[in-house]
Amino acid sequence: MIYMPHWPKPLGHRPKDFSLDRIKSFLSKLNNPEKKTPPIIHIAGTNGKGSTLSFVRYIMQAAGYKVHAYTSPHLVNFNERIVVAGSYIDDTELYNLLEECRTAIAGQPITLFEAATITAFLAFSRHKADVTLIEVGMGGRLDATNVIDNPILTIITSIALDHMEYLGPNVEIIAGEKAGIMKPNIPCVIAPQEESIMSTLGFHATNKKSLLYRGGFEWNCSKQDSGMVFQSAIQSIEFPLPSLKGDHQIINAGNAVAACSILSGKYGFNIGEEDITSGLQHTYWPARLELIKEGNLISLLPKNWQLFLDGAHNNDGARVLSEWVRDNFAEGVYIIFGVTRNRNVEEFLKHLKPYIKLLCAVCVKSEPKATNTGLIREGANNVGIKAIECESIGDAILNHILKASAQNVKTILICGSLFLARDFAMENRSPA
Repeated sequence: MIYMPHWPKPLGHRPKDFSLDRIKSFLSKLNNPEKKTPPIIHIAGTNGKGSTLSFVRYIMQAAGYKVHAYTSPHLVNFNERIVVAGSYIDDTELYNLLEECRTAIAGQPITLFEAATITAFLAFSRHKADVTLIEVGMGGRLDATNVIDNPILTIITSIALDHMEYLGPNVEIIAGEKAGIMKPNIPCVIAPQEESIMSTLGFHATNKKSLLYRGGFEWNCSKQDSGMVFQSAIQSIEFPLPSLKGDHQIINAGNAVAACSILSGKYGFNIGEEDITSGLQHTYWPARLELIKEGNLISLLPKNWQLFLDGAHNNDGARVLSEWVRDNFAEGVYIIFGVTRNRNVEEFLKHLKPYIKLLCAVCVKSEPKATNTGLIREGANNVGIKAIECESIGDAILNHILKASAQNVKTILICGSLFLARDFAMENRSPA
């Protein structure tokens, strides 16, 4: 598996021109593979994109369909971004496609995400599948994936403040950027949103003549004692709780069921209730309230201790995470926290403050633009959280958390950046 290709070098954020012209030019030199990709479902949103994509993927695979998928970022191996007919792209093919892309751009500037997107389209255009799931990287309207002009379905997940320096200062403007993936006469599934966000999306849908299927209006999905219930104007169906933990995953699962109902009704895909049940129960999407059960560090934990890994990294993610902790660990948790530079540490941690017995600040080694531990500790202290600086995740667990004196607290939660998942994977590897 490829950890990170030496080419192309990440150039940081998107180029300042914010134009799709360059990637369209590169794709044209490669005979427009995006136009030869199997039927595409395009997914945008602030939180829940990857989970929704995974639910759709596993449901469709349970129904017997071959699925391509493109997601970002990767956690450990670059191959994770490109799933070809159900499997991570092969190293050799990935290298050859990157070389093909490199040759086509002829030394012109390109970002890592643009190169990855072009490579994904090349791979998907050359392998048979029944459907292709494409996750937006950031925003929607000007995202490199938005060269797609003929999806069969678009999905917009929960929208909140994030990447404001690029997408806009408020949720309404950000919603407008996400709405950029809508296409004329193509259905768009929308997760339940705040009223102003839903109104904004409705405005853009009217202008684009996109057909809306909105959570809270045309469909609803709610948690019940025995599972969850999906309701629409024509049906009410009970399903088991999804495999991904947290009440927010009920909404993401609802997005997927709504999408599959359109795929069945409009496009003739044969997706039954048993396929949805199987898909929801077997969906795997790492670092989303993932209970880690094996590995070098896990083997050192006392009996009955648990360690969860979650990619929550923005304010809305912290809110959702705090609700899950509240509902499951009233006695509190130990937090191992690392974050990308320019994130508001205090705003994030305020949500979790009532439940944190000790916060261990770490520098995210897999993130070149990581916040140093001193700033994290200072931010935590400013909101009244006991915090210490640690050299690594292992240092936090072995030298601090396991020696802490909080009674009945046996849960460790790693959060703050998805890149922490790679750090943890490296440290938790079982000895050869």
